[in-house]
Amino acid sequence: MWFGIVMGLLASASWAAANVFIQWSSRAVGPFRALVWAQVSGMVVVAPFAWFLDQRSASLDAGLVGWSAVALGSAVLAYASMFYAFERGRLTIVVPVMSGWAVIAAAISIGVLHEAVRRVQIVGGALVVAGVLVVARFAQSEGAATDDDPRRTHKALLAAVGAALGFGVLIPAIDRLAPTLGRLGAVPFVFLGELLLGLPLAVVGRIDLRPPPRSAWPVVFLAGVFETAGFIWISLGAAHAPIAVVSPFAGLASAFTVVFAWVALHERPSPRLLAGAALVCAGVVVLAL
Repeated sequence: MWFGIVMGLLASASWAAANVFIQWSSRAVGPFRALVWAQVSGMVVVAPFAWFLDQRSASLDAGLVGWSAVALGSAVLAYASMFYAFERGRLTIVVPVMSGWAVIAAAISIGVLHEAVRRVQIVGGALVVAGVLVVARFAQSEGAATDDDPRRTHKALLAAVGAALGFGVLIPAIDRLAPTLGRLGAVPFVFLGELLLGLPLAVVGRIDLRPPPRSAWPVVFLAGVFETAGFIWISLGAAHAPIAVVSPFAGLASAFTVVFAWVALHERPSPRLLAGAALVCAGVVVLAL
């Protein structure tokens, strides 16, 4: 039991660290260029773990094709929006908004996958929505007080909403792929498919996707490493403890991100934004119960 708790906490800490390095790398080389090479790095790191740790319990079927298409399309929206939002805005603002993915994922599980509605899901969803509304309400005034460009903050918030929609669809889709591809094997599959889908868009948009300069490689590489490390910790935890034990602690990534942004990025959100972020964090944990 304790091992699962530790793995869940490590997953949260990894994803929070990834958020910081994603922002640094996106600002160093541009969000989409950072996205490509961070995910390439992540695929290289996670592939050996997927080979040795994954347990696959299902065979290929027609349903896998449909869920694969859903996963890849939503991954393009999720990750492109996340890197763009982190490059444009402050983590203490955009991460709580992005955490609304948990409500969308729960709605898909109930409405599409016909899972039973539990009271705890209603409470958790209400907390997340309330927190997101609080953060969105005061984000613009917070930006003005800190001399942030209001247009950048507005674009970052819109991108964070896009990331929430993308991850809200992606997470249930990955759950459907996991029995066939493995909990970890689904990650490089989604990353690779997402990059192949996004490449034509990058060509049309004339987006620079060259490898980063040597000075930027450390932050780009660590962004990919920490992002995929979160999945590795979750997989290890689920192998030794019920996922119901691991998931709530893995849902603390938003809280860890606020702490990391305070320490590493010197962001100082107002009490109102902290209250909104706290509501979101509590709601995500409750939804995972």
